[in-house]
Amino acid sequence: MFVYCSPAGGSDAAAAQGVRPSREGKSDPVEFHILGPLQAVDGGRQIRLPGPRPRLVLAVLLLEPGRVISVDRLVETVWDGEPPASMRTQIAIAVSALRRTFREAGLGDVIETVSPGYRIKAGARIDACIAEEHVAAARAAAADGRAEEAAVLYRKALALWRGPVLAGLDSSRIITCGLRWEELRLTVVEELAELDLARGHHHQVAGELMALVAENPFRERLRAQLMTALARSGRQAESLAVYQEGRRILKDELGLEPGRALRDLHEAILKDAPSVQQRPTPLHVSAPTAVRAGLAAPCRHRGRHRAGGLRRAAVHHSGL
Repeated sequence: MFVYCSPAGGSDAAAAQGVRPSREGKSDPVEFHILGPLQAVDGGRQIRLPGPRPRLVLAVLLLEPGRVISVDRLVETVWDGEPPASMRTQIAIAVSALRRTFREAGLGDVIETVSPGYRIKAGARIDACIAEEHVAAARAAAADGRAEEAAVLYRKALALWRGPVLAGLDSSRIITCGLRWEELRLTVVEELAELDLARGHHHQVAGELMALVAENPFRERLRAQLMTALARSGRQAESLAVYQEGRRILKDELGLEPGRALRDLHEAILKDAPSVQQRPTPLHVSAPTAVRAGLAAPCRHRGRHRAGGLRRAAVHHSGL
């Protein structure tokens, strides 16, 4: 259930671009924020949204702007597969509450009724769509050798995150989608770190990477970047200690050894190999396949029983 912001083409592309809601006398579209707690902002003024159920409905619609979301899918998300008999009526009540809120804010018809459900007009600005645009532009700049521009764009994307996606909304499906967005955020962090290391900024990024590795101990790519930054800063002993700590965590928590690339880096640092100090030209680094596919696809999996799988996925997606 990633935000469907930039389809490949055809009629879906026109739908995703959408038609701007009528907002007579106002030049800027309403802004919706999902990279953190759900917010609706009009001209810098935060709109007070109705209760938990309407917020869940709005969240699902915002995750696929311009696309029709069936009532059945809304029901599945709102009640996690255990809906009451009055489920359809309650969805209609939630939509009515949202429409009333937006009309009172002078926003017009933000939500449309289209069989078999509802659709949010995609003219509204959504922070997740903007983040995706920044990331795409950053990757294009990096691939073209414009490293400074790429770094600025990556940082613009990361600045849009205010916390866990749609924090506070109680739905296993929303939580699972939030975890996928967190995977994208961390991938962007890794790509930015790769650029910074390639530009010789190892002293500056070492501190940031320490905090990130502490928060995400199973991501071997982040750990490798931290080891590289420390080694290039003349802190070989600390670099080796970072490897040993990662190896211990992997064995204790997952029963795994570090990946080949991380082991090879450890060996190179032990030998003070020249390759550790080399600064490769910044290259375009794609997100993991699972993340790329998710950007234009609804989230259809439950969020339960996921901790072990996510940890293993972090190691797998590290590419190490």
